[in-house]
Amino acid sequence: MEKIVLLTNDNSLKKELSDILPTDSKVEVNVPCAKNSVIFFDLDTMRAAIIRELSEKNLLIAITKKKRTEPVIEAATFGAYETIHRPLSHDVIKQILQEMDNLREELKRAITITNLPPTPTCVVVGQSSVIMNVCKKLARLSQVEAPVLITGETGTGKELIAESIAQLSSRFGKPFVVINCAAVPEALLESELFGFEKGSFTGAVSPKEGMLKIADEGCVFFDEIGELPLSLQGKLLRFLQTQTFYPLGSTKEVQVNVRVISATNRDLSAMVKERKFREDLYYRLRVTTIHIPPLRDRKEDILSLLQFFINRYRHTAPRQIIGITKPFLKKMAAYDWPGNIRELENTIRSAIALSKTHYLTTYELKELGERAFPKSTALSETLTSVLISFLRDAMQGKEKNIYEKIHNELDKPLFNYILSYTKENQSEAARILGINRLTLRKKLKY
Repeated sequence: MEKIVLLTNDNSLKKELSDILPTDSKVEVNVPCAKNSVIFFDLDTMRAAIIRELSEKNLLIAITKKKRTEPVIEAATFGAYETIHRPLSHDVIKQILQEMDNLREELKRAITITNLPPTPTCVVVGQSSVIMNVCKKLARLSQVEAPVLITGETGTGKELIAESIAQLSSRFGKPFVVINCAAVPEALLESELFGFEKGSFTGAVSPKEGMLKIADEGCVFFDEIGELPLSLQGKLLRFLQTQTFYPLGSTKEVQVNVRVISATNRDLSAMVKERKFREDLYYRLRVTTIHIPPLRDRKEDILSLLQFFINRYRHTAPRQIIGITKPFLKKMAAYDWPGNIRELENTIRSAIALSKTHYLTTYELKELGERAFPKSTALSETLTSVLISFLRDAMQGKEKNIYEKIHNELDKPLFNYILSYTKENQSEAARILGINRLTLRKKLKY
């Protein structure tokens, strides 16, 4: 028989609760709460602040008649496991109690922080052979002045590797300037890189130093270098060859001394073949290279990463996090992490923020994998490259109806190929495409 504690000043609530609980459950009202009790707490007649202390050692369900958001938010803020509304529902309570039983069973298989691997002191976290090889190469390349091209999928930690190279080099303590080639609009990128003189363009009311000048004596990191416009690739190549440049609107050449590190999740060699990236610039950037493996290829590092991120973010938890459960670890290890370390870090932050006990459990991972990550395939990269090039040209030409033009350009070769495959059978072509036959016919008329 499961003991249930009800804290209330409403005599009618005990009967309402007793009537819908399992027959083997006994409800005791306003008695001292032993550790690991199941507590039903009447928000309407008790002070909500009491929840904070009670929820430290117990699973607590708040109850209210009020059909408003305020009591729900208040109860969750103080640490209630769940909030339910009166009149009470047998099915809702049964589901919550079952969930609590499952959670208690999982908590019996908990691992405390002290029994996890020690927090790494190295900025690159892991113990797998592949990440060890990355660290060895990183250490060697930091001691030379050659440009480094870092490759790897999104979220693998390319900027961290670049920063580590800078910190281990003779340029430690000097500027480390990050330029995200995908984030800065093309129209602004040149002025951001090289700076400008007063009056060099509309709005240039005073001179400004470029990022390359700011990075003098240190390192400049070109993130997403594959997104650098062709119009700027030649100017960057000249800079790499001479370490000099001209700010916009200036006739005075600026000399700097910077080490260039770049990174990409694109296949630059394929872009060179497609004339989307300059071959001479490609070889200038990849004098030395480091490839960062995806997390799915180094799953033995997940436990070390878990410990690292738990220690980093545990101060943000609503209650002290003292460990994880074995099912939690098992689920983390079974997942393929398409978003790599960035996704794992965000998952840990979310789990800590949503934690209802002192341990991270599978209940904080219910949404793991629900958000789709685009796979880095040759097809998607090629399409992205073509689309970005098209969009840049279209926007420079101030074209309108860009969305319709893109679809028209894509539909024509797509439909022609599918109809050729189906020998002009439009019904079969529509089935393969997953669209209505009338839609296909309509599109073919354009």
